Amino acid sequence: MRSSSFICVRVTVGTYIPVSDLYCFMKKLLSEYAEYWLTIHAVDCTIVQTRDPIDCTNGLQKHEACFMSWKASMTHVGMAFVALFLTVGSLLLVDSFTLGQNTVNEENYALYPSVPRLPDTITFAGEPVDLSVNFIRERVEREFYDFLESADSIIVAKRTGRCFPPVEKMLADAGMPDDLKYILVVESKCIENAVSGANAVGPWQFIRSTGRNYSLTINRWKDERRDLHLATHAAIKFLRTLREKKFESWPLSLAAYNTGGTRIRKAMRDQTSQDYWDLYLSRETMRYVPRILAAKEIFSHPVKYFGLGPEDLWKPIPFQHVTVNVTTKRKALSAIAKDHGTHLLYVKQLNPELRRAYLPRGTHKIRIPSSQPSEI
Repeated sequence: MRSSSFICVRVTVGTYIPVSDLYCFMKKLLSEYAEYWLTIHAVDCTIVQTRDPIDCTNGLQKHEACFMSWKASMTHVGMAFVALFLTVGSLLLVDSFTLGQNTVNEENYALYPSVPRLPDTITFAGEPVDLSVNFIRERVEREFYDFLESADSIIVAKRTGRCFPPVEKMLADAGMPDDLKYILVVESKCIENAVSGANAVGPWQFIRSTGRNYSLTINRWKDERRDLHLATHAAIKFLRTLREKKFESWPLSLAAYNTGGTRIRKAMRDQTSQDYWDLYLSRETMRYVPRILAAKEIFSHPVKYFGLGPEDLWKPIPFQHVTVNVTTKRKALSAIAKDHGTHLLYVKQLNPELRRAYLPRGTHKIRIPSSQPSEI
């Protein structure tokens, strides 16, 4: 903290004059000029030199009246000069300096937050991205700062504490890069019930046909695209196919995940390029990969960008699987929750794939909390 400070006006490079000192100087100058004017216009009014003292008095009165007129005019001139000074001063560089210092102390700048900066290097799934190329850096920076100014980025960061752990384990078990989890941030902000304008559903945003191609059940009472665990298994299979069988880099594979492999291969053929960063694609797909890179940088460092430590992130809800046999036409989820000593709220939260408030006849496996509601 600064013990004391004063406002200075930069007059020349490296030279500063306090405003208070400049004001005192102006006041003194005007006062001295007034005394000088009165001295040179003083009347020699002694009894010896003047026979009629009344003339002397009249002379003094005239000069006093003249002086008062001058004083009034000088007041207006002074006010005009002060106004001019303030106008010009507002255009000058005004800084606050610690008393006794004439140069900028770099420690002062530490008192103010700096604008976050994208790192000089970044990798995704072990593949480096050359951010020294201005065109590439600009595309990533746009998404980087877009995330930082977004009103819900802190909530998304907190949500990753619940969303990422199971996904990280599944990616590791499948031998897939951990960085793929950041697709979830871009696709759905880690929201299991997310639905896009193109009717893509769930945390990995599968359209109906792709979900069914990867063995996800989609019917009128269940949509497994909303199940983080089942959808992650499907996403791993889909991404593995794109990377190992169709494209030679992760940026191309991610672009194909976004817009479809057919469009990417056509663009590569028509534009004679094998590099994602050289392809002209749809606006969404051109932003897709840079946005994932920006998401990795920001949401892998929640302390740096949001001041959130591990203890601040939302924790996964512990659960256990139970088998439910419905022998009637249907059974309400609230009744099932009551049978297992929990509440409908937690059954719905742990089973977002259930679209109805009941289960139809048959055998079902669902999740219920493994702890008491008060501990969740």
